Amino acid sequence: MRLNGMMAGGTPPGDGGDDNIFTRDRPPSEGEKRVRQVVVLSVVLLVLGAVWLYLQGGENRALNAMSPAQRAALFQETRDSIRLMCLSDAGVKKAFQGRCAKQADFLVRFPECDEACKQEVAPMLPQPTR
Repeated sequence: MRLNGMMAGGTPPGDGGDDNIFTRDRPPSEGEKRVRQVVVLSVVLLVLGAVWLYLQGGENRALNAMSPAQRAALFQETRDSIRLMCLSDAGVKKAFQGRCAKQADFLVRFPECDEACKQEVAPMLPQPTR
């Protein structure tokens, strides 16, 4: 049995002109280029979003990986640090406002931070903006 055309490794049927969709010389149309760009951009944004979401949970994963004794010690040390550095009789000390907000955000991630703990650090937490 004798193979003809492409099956035998030859050129595709036809003269290889613009009407032949199998030719390698045919440049992609503008629509094809645009679709390719959109797909590549979408994949890149999806990967970046996934990485960002993964990194956002890093502190939580680290806290959960600690032994209960280590986590309790870190919790107490962080809470004592906040009380010493951030709290005064008049409220949150203005000089350390940024650092206190970060520490308070970290403290509420601990499972040991109960309602009393959350109420204590609530004035230091950054307020959501619209």
